[in-house]
Amino acid sequence: MVDKNDPRATGGALIPRADVVIENKMQPPVQSGAGDQSKSNDLYAELLKLDDLRKKGIISEAEFEAQKTKLLSGN
Repeated sequence: MVDKNDPRATGGALIPRADVVIENKMQPPVQSGAGDQSKSNDLYAELLKLDDLRKKGIISEAEFEAQKTKLLSGN
């Protein structure tokens, strides 16, 4: 049991601190085609979303084609 008058019992000294600090100073490897792959994945995902909207009747076939053409042209 801890005496309530003990200054260590007030909790001021009981501040949680990390035992170990880990720093990562390494740079991730740069891949030359990574940006192109990401753009390709984004384009594919956008086309899938548009197709889903078309199938659900939220957008018309004409709207789907217009948006698809816009995406594929890079605008």
